[in-house]
Amino acid sequence: MKVLTTIPPYAPYIEEVSEHPVIAGLRLNTMMPIKESVGAMLTRLKAAALGKPVWLDLKCRQMRVDYGFFFKEPITPRTYEIAGVTYILDPSNPRAYGVLKTPPWAELKLTHKIKVDLSHGPIKCYLQDGYDSATIAEIIDGDRLIMLDGPKRIVGGGESINILDPSLEIEGFFTTTDLEYIAAAKEVGLHYYMLSYVEQSSDIDALLELDPEAQIIAKIESQKGLDWVKSGYKKYAKRVRLMAARGDLYVEIGISRPEKVLSALTTIIKADPKAVVASRILTSLRDSSRPTCADITDIGYLLGIGYRNFMVGDDICFDRSTLLLALDILNAIGEG
Repeated sequence: MKVLTTIPPYAPYIEEVSEHPVIAGLRLNTMMPIKESVGAMLTRLKAAALGKPVWLDLKCRQMRVDYGFFFKEPITPRTYEIAGVTYILDPSNPRAYGVLKTPPWAELKLTHKIKVDLSHGPIKCYLQDGYDSATIAEIIDGDRLIMLDGPKRIVGGGESINILDPSLEIEGFFTTTDLEYIAAAKEVGLHYYMLSYVEQSSDIDALLELDPEAQIIAKIESQKGLDWVKSGYKKYAKRVRLMAARGDLYVEIGISRPEKVLSALTTIIKADPKAVVASRILTSLRDSSRPTCADITDIGYLLGIGYRNFMVGDDICFDRSTLLLALDILNAIGEG
């Protein structure tokens, strides 16, 4: 078994993690804030990785919330006619949750410009790993979503948002931050990239045009991504590895039929025997130093269908003891 792990850029235990026998490389979530130039941070991280690859996780078309409004707009009620039903969103009539009062609407601004066909009625979107949802009544300027209802909580910047409607179109592929990281990585001699939400061959080609030396892991996180694995991946198999990115993949394909994630995992490992499986790994360690039986048997199942490369995600990487425990458990299972 080989393991990649997410590492906070200012963690004091980066070298200790890099020395762990199960570690094959580090992953940097490029959404994490930094206090220095990108180039300086990457140079420092490259040195701390002790010769192991530092993978830059680029966000690409992965939608996230930029910020949310819950109190400012609309100042006056808005009326919507949707599928023959009249809805009035009135901020003067708030719903109360404890001491926090929120009106029966929210406005979320996205990090991407999008198009969604609302002509046949409102479209549901999902947040908080699929456990919270809201109904989109209107899209303003391509990136401001007016919600008919929900979310059930205040949503902060950087949170993922999933829109499963097939009419969804996302403008562009690389974000401004992605391009900044690619340019800086080339200057310091880093060429390892994870591309989020790969769905077509042009996604791979776009990176190779910017960095011909790029080593790529294509994160499969949607039905369109799975379709590309079946129809377009073979051309890139010698150059590109796949990742079953279970965080968003489970939401994207498993909202109504959660068992479909099983066939998705099988599709990916059959296409690429070196594929990485990521996210939702040993998450019970967030609450206890004793992992749940489900977490242990999950890893056993993944090994059973052929996965030998795992990646630990954001959820347990911020605490040194928890991360090292996770690596020790994975190492023990792999050796067993």
